[in-house]
Amino acid sequence: MSKTGITVTGEGRVSQKPDILLAKLGAEVTASSVESALERCSAHMSEMIKVLHAGSVPGSDTTTAGASVRNAYSEGKARGWVANQSLSVRFRDLAQAGELVTRVLSAGGNAARLHHLGFDVDDPTEAQHEARRLAFADAQTKAELYAQLASRQLGAVNRVLETGSPGGGAVMRTMSAGRAGSAPAMPVESGSLDITVTVEINWDLI
Repeated sequence: MSKTGITVTGEGRVSQKPDILLAKLGAEVTASSVESALERCSAHMSEMIKVLHAGSVPGSDTTTAGASVRNAYSEGKARGWVANQSLSVRFRDLAQAGELVTRVLSAGGNAARLHHLGFDVDDPTEAQHEARRLAFADAQTKAELYAQLASRQLGAVNRVLETGSPGGGAVMRTMSAGRAGSAPAMPVESGSLDITVTVEINWDLI
């Protein structure tokens, strides 16, 4: 307790079923020249993007995530060039996402890479608001107990501070870059996400 009252932290958590699969896909090619590495890498990525579009993934749900060219070394000597490109994709149809990811990787052949998969909620607003209500109630319950122990009562709220960014506590299912060939559809289990909000609230004591 401070001279200005009592400050307590509360936490609210709401579980919500995700409705989006997030994936970071890419292509990587090694060639004897920069031009050849870039050309071949771009060709593989173009084939992968074609499959995405054919699978009803709009351009607004695909974003270039990175690209680079570097020397390829063998036994300490530069022996070519490695070009890679990556793409972040939002899959909104979870029922078909695993199959579509598999087809996209197959289209990229041995150059295809799957960097990670994860889940998200398209609109977490309502869940965030409910988590805020729970966080406030949690803090108030603690503050009322402390006030009672001090033979005081809670007065007006002076300050409410939301710490951190409210959002999903999704654990990204990270995978090392892999190679794709002809493979059965990748199973996708979305589970649930925890939307967590933490607040710090200051009350007067009367």
